[in-house]
Amino acid sequence: MDNKNKSQQYNYPFRYCNSQELCKAHGIQYATLERWNREEKELKRDIPGKIIIPGVRSYIWNPTIFHDKFLMPKLESETRNEYEQREHLTIINNLKQKRAINE
Repeated sequence: MDNKNKSQQYNYPFRYCNSQELCKAHGIQYATLERWNREEKELKRDIPGKIIIPGVRSYIWNPTIFHDKFLMPKLESETRNEYEQREHLTIINNLKQKRAINE
């Protein structure tokens, strides 16, 4: 299945959101999002969907871009250990319950 066909199959109640709302919508813990943020920062990359607000240390998220370009490829990639594998399965199950992905 093509990635273009998989995107936009779900709706969010907001166009942009803060980190807590993003975590709630995707069924992930805030600490997990912050860990992913640190890991990407160490690799000199930024998470897709993250929008930095000029003049403030805060940022907002575009949940659709985050879901399509970061979260799903991250969950479908190989895991480093059993803990990460269990974490990915939990997130996938949460997304299925929230109907943010196709089963």
